[in-house]
Amino acid sequence: MTMTTERNRGAAFSPIPAAIPAAEAQAFESLRDWLDVHFGLHFSTGKRLSLYRRLCHLCGKLGLADLNDLAQHLEANDLPRLPAELARISSTNHSFFFREPEVLRVFEARIIPSLPEGGQWRVWSAAASSGEEAYTTAIILGERLGLPAAQQQVAILGTDISYLMIERAERGLYSEQKIEQVTDALRRRYFQPAGAGQWQVQPGLKQMCTFRRMNLNSRPWPFQQQFHVVFCRNVLYYFDQPTQMELVERLYDVIVPGGWLITSVTESLHWMTTRWRAVTTGVYHKG
Repeated sequence: MTMTTERNRGAAFSPIPAAIPAAEAQAFESLRDWLDVHFGLHFSTGKRLSLYRRLCHLCGKLGLADLNDLAQHLEANDLPRLPAELARISSTNHSFFFREPEVLRVFEARIIPSLPEGGQWRVWSAAASSGEEAYTTAIILGERLGLPAAQQQVAILGTDISYLMIERAERGLYSEQKIEQVTDALRRRYFQPAGAGQWQVQPGLKQMCTFRRMNLNSRPWPFQQQFHVVFCRNVLYYFDQPTQMELVERLYDVIVPGGWLITSVTESLHWMTTRWRAVTTGVYHKG
C-alpha cells in the first residue's frame, strides 16, 4: 500500500468537514474503539468531532487519503510509529509551568510538611506531558529544601503515553509562553536562556526528574516502590467512569500510607465510592 500519492496529497490538505462523513464513519468507530481498548482513552459523543478533526490532521501529516486509509494501515501494522502518533494526537498535552496554583499552594503548605523526615521522597507525575508539571514540582521542592538537598532527597518520575512528549520532557527546552508563570527570580535560579525565546532547564533541576513512556491502562505498572505523592491531573477526563474508578483505586495501591493524590481542580472523585479521603478540591489523602 503506497503511503503517499497525488490523490492523498490533495486530500490531506482539503478542508476538514464539520461532521463525520458517512464514508469515514465505520473507520472512525474502528479507530475510536482501538484507542479505548489499547489506551483506555474514551471519547464520548460530545468528544467525537474533536477526535475526528485530530485524526484528519494526522492523515494530513502522514500523507494519507482519509480515515479509511489510516484504519487500514493500523490494521496492517505497516507504519511502526502509527500507534505512538495516535496516542500523541488523542491526548491534549496542554501544560505549562505552575498550572493550577491553588493546588500547588496546598502541596507546598500542607503536603510537603507531612512527608516523612529522612529517606527519599518519591513523586509521580502520572500524565507528565512535556515535563512542565514534574519540573514545577522539582522547583517547589528545590525552594523548600534547597536544591542540593532536594537532589539527594527527592526522586520525581514523569510518565506519559506519548514518546514525543517524553522526548520533549527529557530535553527540558521550553518557550516563553510555557514559563510565563515562573517569576524572574525562579527563572534565574532554574533556567538559562537558550535563544529564540527558548529557556533551558538547569542541569541541577533535571537531575531530580526521570521520564518514561507509560500507558496508564497497562497492567501491571512497573513500580518496585510506592510513591509519597502522585499528580494525576487532567487525566480522568479521557476515561469512561468504570476506568476512572479503577484507575483511582490502582493509584491508591501505589501510594504509601499517609500519601497523597493530586488531581485537577476540575476533576472530582465525589461521585465515586473510594478509599481516598477528600481534603480539598483536587487533593486526596490515603489514611
